[in-house]
Amino acid sequence: MTIELVERWATAFNNRDVDAYVSCYTEDLIFEDVALHRTFRSRAELARFFTDWDAASPESRLDLDRVLPTETGVVVTWTGRGVLSGNFPHLPPTAVRGSRIDLRAISVLDIDPDGLIVRHTDYYDVFTLLQQIGVIAA
Repeated sequence: MTIELVERWATAFNNRDVDAYVSCYTEDLIFEDVALHRTFRSRAELARFFTDWDAASPESRLDLDRVLPTETGVVVTWTGRGVLSGNFPHLPPTAVRGSRIDLRAISVLDIDPDGLIVRHTDYYDVFTLLQQIGVIAA
């Protein structure tokens, strides 16, 4: 069941289907983006984050690499790819529009007994991201 959930989660992201994406989570979710120092605690907050990202990088996609089961869920390694073409409120305003993003990441997903994500923690190299979007010189 967890592999199917991860595939549904990635497909919803890649299809830009915010409703399908947030339906992968419990109502009382905790989503922590460690690099951006942001935590979201509801489907509504997560939907806004997703919608903001989609507006800033409408052709972005998430490519799954590995799905590793744990006692409480899964660890997923993935690569995010896209072009920053708009404003994303969680990035510095000096980010260069048209910048290509190709960023490896790890998501730790805790899954409840009903098969939904109750806690999601993302880890990635923010320095690399800031280089790719022109905030820091490469």
